[in-house]
Amino acid sequence: MQQGTFNFFKEVSSVDRIQMLEEKITKVIDKMKALTDENSVLKGRNSRLQEELDSKDAELRAVKQELQHIDMLRTDIDKLNSEREKVRSQVETLIKELESVEL
Repeated sequence: MQQGTFNFFKEVSSVDRIQMLEEKITKVIDKMKALTDENSVLKGRNSRLQEELDSKDAELRAVKQELQHIDMLRTDIDKLNSEREKVRSQVETLIKELESVEL
């Protein structure tokens, strides 16, 4: 009879092990679900950040183009200032020549 009782405890022990394994599997599944949900959230956030980055890149390209345009305008202004100085010098020279001529 003791032998039968011993087998019963072995069986209970096996059932307990199966239940523990079942609990562990359930926890793993729950963790996987949580990680899957978190992954979805992070993918959405990543997409939004990528869109924002693309937008900022477009803004940066536009600003760079504006800066190039400003540099071209500065170059043009420098050329015009130089030409103005030449013309001023030439006009001053002509005025001096006219003043030196007696009419």
